[in-house]
Amino acid sequence: MSESNRYYNKHKRNRERQLFYQSTAWANARELALKRDNYLCVECLKEKKIRKADVVHHHIEVKDDFTKALELDNLSSICHMHHNKIHGQSKKEQPKISSKIDVVVNKQNKEMF
Repeated sequence: MSESNRYYNKHKRNRERQLFYQSTAWANARELALKRDNYLCVECLKEKKIRKADVVHHHIEVKDDFTKALELDNLSSICHMHHNKIHGQSKKEQPKISSKIDVVVNKQNKEMF
């Protein structure tokens, strides 16, 4: 498990949901959704792009209605990019992009020309 996932599990996800995402029932529902969507991101397909799905998204979040957590109609296979767009990342969680531009100056060596 990556460091960011450990942090998320420890500080953001409640214990009940954490156990749910580790359950066999969730693993089976997730696999069914991925198979149904041919392991492709359904949001990318809407944009006429093909990208592998690596996340199964709940349309109605587990925290909002636990009874829909395993309903196949409530699940979509999507890529991480679309999952982040849907949920929006806080500025703290977004990757930091340097705004600096390194300028390389190349001076001719007069002795060579």
